[in-house]
Amino acid sequence: MSSVKAKAPLTPLTAKQAVVGLKDYGQLAYDDEGVLFWVEYRPEEAGRNCLIRYANGHQQNLTPPEFDVRSAVHEYGGLSWCLIDSQSWVFVNKQDQQLYLQTLLTELPKQITFQMESRFGEPHYDAQHHRVIMLEELHSDKNVLNRVVSLCLSSGRFTVLHQGHDFYSSIALSQDGRQCLFISWDHPHQPWVATQLHHCSFDSTGNVIDACVLSGNRAVEESILQPSFDEEGNIWAITDQSGWWNLSCYDRKEQALKPYWTVEADCTTAPWQFGGYHYVITQRQVTLVRLQQASAALLQLHKGEVIRQLGSEYSQFRAVVGSEHKIYAVANSPSSLPVVIEIDQLSGEALELTGSDDNVTVAELSLPRHVSFPVKNAEAFGLFYLPVDDYLAQQADDFSPPLVLFFHGGPTACAYPVLNPRIQYWTQRGYAVMDLNYRGSSGYGRAYRLLLHKQWGISDVEDAEAAVDFLSQRGLINVKKVFVRGSSAGGFTALASLAFSNRFTAGASLYGVTDPLALAKATHKFESHYLDWLIGSPLTEQEVYQIRSPLAHAKQIQVPVIFFQGERDAVVVPEQTRAMVQALQDQSIPVEAYYYAQEGHGFRSSENLADALEKEYDFYQRIVDA
Repeated sequence: MSSVKAKAPLTPLTAKQAVVGLKDYGQLAYDDEGVLFWVEYRPEEAGRNCLIRYANGHQQNLTPPEFDVRSAVHEYGGLSWCLIDSQSWVFVNKQDQQLYLQTLLTELPKQITFQMESRFGEPHYDAQHHRVIMLEELHSDKNVLNRVVSLCLSSGRFTVLHQGHDFYSSIALSQDGRQCLFISWDHPHQPWVATQLHHCSFDSTGNVIDACVLSGNRAVEESILQPSFDEEGNIWAITDQSGWWNLSCYDRKEQALKPYWTVEADCTTAPWQFGGYHYVITQRQVTLVRLQQASAALLQLHKGEVIRQLGSEYSQFRAVVGSEHKIYAVANSPSSLPVVIEIDQLSGEALELTGSDDNVTVAELSLPRHVSFPVKNAEAFGLFYLPVDDYLAQQADDFSPPLVLFFHGGPTACAYPVLNPRIQYWTQRGYAVMDLNYRGSSGYGRAYRLLLHKQWGISDVEDAEAAVDFLSQRGLINVKKVFVRGSSAGGFTALASLAFSNRFTAGASLYGVTDPLALAKATHKFESHYLDWLIGSPLTEQEVYQIRSPLAHAKQIQVPVIFFQGERDAVVVPEQTRAMVQALQDQSIPVEAYYYAQEGHGFRSSENLADALEKEYDFYQRIVDA
């Protein structure tokens, strides 16, 4: 197992240090003068998102304190702004979900949409018609309507360009502004299962003509993502028709997407948010991300052949954009937090444009090892971290550390081998960590992703048990001190593991699902049929929901549990957590619960994140010391 030896006595990260450094970046773009922009997530400002302008080595925050650049379309949002020109841009404001126009010359943004029942997202500037094309999500008492719309910046005219599908995303405009691509999908599918690629043209007045579906035959499920035009007007997209999310180019003669490069690796991640790209095409070549064993490589290809790897010191890349001379991306690694990087297309040299957090140094890190282990007739995967060497050196030769088993959310998400100070917080205190990529996780191909079909609460729990067996058989953990924890869907798996297995010592649920049937009745549109796929129909298979429900089997939980819940959570409502807490208290199980008045689904305040982390550690440590 690999970890970096400490050069001096270890001073563990505090909870505050472990969360305050989790600044993140995304939504990169550059103007005609080569000036770079990005959105910066700031946990120290209660999770506010600010638009940053980067020029001549200097960063300028463009977002006034009372604004927050964040879309809530599909609840999880994504791309929330776009440039109009080098001096002006539009963005979606979190508080009212309306579109605002801002310039370098004006002090305050100007509101330009007033559809207060609507949320907007993924704006794109159509220079040919001086308008913004974007997603609209219209909320009424009866339903939620999603569609593609446009807003003329001269007249204020609002036009519906396409509707009729349950969801839309991934708008792309050709350079001449005459063509448009976008993705749609319909219930009961999620975008990582089945989507359609649409193409349309615009006449001189901007009206849609010749709208058609280019790919995504309803008879064959296929996940098509991230469509784009190159400079010559060719159409590109990522599709999993081969079983892996690979880059393809549209063949106009055969009227089909044809593979550009076929590899047994995913070239993108599950699209929980819209607007992010994992490839860019320039005159010189194709630059794309390849994921293998959850680790990413940024590769350049020419005529379908790999010619070199860029940024080899990083293991994850997001928000990739580029020009003929530069490639920009958000990157991080097992020893570095997210940074914005610039790569020279000629030399391949990478330059970090944002600073890393000095609170975390390489000398204090435990590095991840990707492991695979058998389960049933398959295998599952995870990232394993030993306690740091400095801690292990102080222990007896026969010391086996307690284990914290992390379950990621989604559940169609993935744990990546990148620096997570919250994992280091545990390893610096003598805990081993397994960040589990149970069956159903993305990043391992379509077949692995679909293994969770109607198996949620079964196969993920089996994988947790198999991971413990794998590690204990090798003497790497103390099998009598194994803790499970997760947030949202990961919280469900943690609670299901405690209810349906006797292998775990205690657990933590951070706004986790306790009653999937209640979730099916109350959840938002984007995930309203997701549980049909994960468990079964809530209308005809209620018995299955009862069988899988941690709340219905609370009496089977015989170990301590700690809960963290946001009072403003609209995805997993607080009543779910309160009902689970009460059920455990009724049978005298040690339980603690903490509720945060200003938090929703996913804590954003660094103060609350640190508080929850400290309380979770204290909870486990009392059990370890007992």
